[in-house]
Amino acid sequence: MISISLQILIYLIVSLIFIAIAVVILNTVITHARTTVDRVDKETDFFMAVDFLRMDFWFRSISIGSVSKDGIRFTFKEKIDRYEKTVSYLVEKVDDTYQLKRIANDGVNVVYKSAAPISFSEPHQGIWAIQIEGFQFEMINATPTELRARLYGGKVRTPDFLLPRLIEVKNR
Repeated sequence: MISISLQILIYLIVSLIFIAIAVVILNTVITHARTTVDRVDKETDFFMAVDFLRMDFWFRSISIGSVSKDGIRFTFKEKIDRYEKTVSYLVEKVDDTYQLKRIANDGVNVVYKSAAPISFSEPHQGIWAIQIEGFQFEMINATPTELRARLYGGKVRTPDFLLPRLIEVKNR
């Protein structure tokens, strides 16, 4: 009787050890999966914001863009319903978050939020750039008509950003 109780106790202890190991492994896998999904979501949002800015400038701009001296505003003109209107992308710091906002006639929209600083610059003549999430994306600063004539012989094509440069290395 005692030996059967001792065997059951040993089996129970060994089973509990295996269950504890399985719980630790499962917890690690779930934590890693959440971290990976959150990072992929953030990177997707980041690249969509950058592409939105590129497409907005390319398809709506009727002027070259201008960057403010402090680098927090990028402005260009667009034509909507035969009226010229100004579009501004403004970087504001709200609490500990940097917000990239699109300010236009149709209102104010937050395009992207980041814990890292966001800024605009003009690194070269005829180029504007956005520094965001440790990258610098540069774009030719020309109206779509000028750019199509220079690069594509008048064909309608969306120009890519010039090669992005990594300006900040992050440990992951």
